Amino acid sequence: MKIAYFINTFKSSNWGGQATSAGIHYLISKEYPDAEFIPIDLPDLPFKKIKIFRYYYNFLLKKALLSDNKKNILKILKLMNIPENFFDAYTHVCFNGEGAVHYASGHLIRFMGMLYLAKMKHKTIASINQTIDLNNRPDLETLLSKIYNLCDFVSVREPLSWEYAKKIGIKKCQLIPDAVYGLPKIGSREIDEIIKKYKLPEQFVSVTGSSILKRNRNSIEKMDKILDSIKTVFFGIPIVFMANAKTDIYLAYKLKKKYDLIVLRTPNVNYYEAMAIFSRAMLLVGGRQHPNIFAYIYRVPYLAFDGNTYKNRGVALLQNYPYMPLSYEAKQEEIVKMLKEIRRDDIKFESIEIKNFKIFEK
Repeated sequence: MKIAYFINTFKSSNWGGQATSAGIHYLISKEYPDAEFIPIDLPDLPFKKIKIFRYYYNFLLKKALLSDNKKNILKILKLMNIPENFFDAYTHVCFNGEGAVHYASGHLIRFMGMLYLAKMKHKTIASINQTIDLNNRPDLETLLSKIYNLCDFVSVREPLSWEYAKKIGIKKCQLIPDAVYGLPKIGSREIDEIIKKYKLPEQFVSVTGSSILKRNRNSIEKMDKILDSIKTVFFGIPIVFMANAKTDIYLAYKLKKKYDLIVLRTPNVNYYEAMAIFSRAMLLVGGRQHPNIFAYIYRVPYLAFDGNTYKNRGVALLQNYPYMPLSYEAKQEEIVKMLKEIRRDDIKFESIEIKNFKIFEK
């Protein structure tokens, strides 16, 4: 068994991407110990910086896929740097949907073309998805349903995406929690060493940004409001801003001096160290979905904010977490009130396990 794995997020600067790939690899190695797991890096689009060409070829590929025009599918994929023999060296394909199964993704249609190609080559395909959010676009819903119904296995990680998948006609879709839940937990001694390495205080509140925020004045003001709320409720307790995206790094350094923030950022900190750091926080506040999952795994309370899809709400629903994400438009009084409630609450963290990851069973 030779498994082609993409999207390859092992090299991602994003802690969620790193952890997802690590989790999928770990779970597959447990179920299929003799399999060869091969992360593949995709060739760049030859016209990736010319948007009009991307839109044009995406349109043509979508049309060809919906009409099963195999000749045109192969032709357009070749123009997208995906030759007909791309999957010939592999027996199985594991597609890590990551954040690409999203209406604003510039790569979704290319990925669907690749899965169609893999099935043309009679490969066994497993599609492991995070959130599916196509914003009720009928063209994308029809395309995704068609391609995913060709796959041998399809899963999503939270109930909102599972309901949506059924709604758009994906027939065999399983609800399996994010692969990150399947990773072995870090021991307390190793966590101590990581906390010591970064010279972190005994008590701190951790903060992240969100995919919905931008590098602009408006987002600075929103993050300022949240940090000021934290200072109001956790007066005198240091704030550690965990930044693993360009926007988060931008916001952290814009507000670092005002709030005396401790900023830890990618690539200096990897997902494993980040998970250990989140595990020692009094509370996590932010809109990054995987840090919220990290916190939950280690039974650390968190206050979530919106992302660019309903993913954070889906994560909380799967966990049966008592506090749903807040909007970044929430008033400061509402944020302070929620922080006080979470600080007082004795939250019950349910155990979330992945008992079966037999994704290549016929």
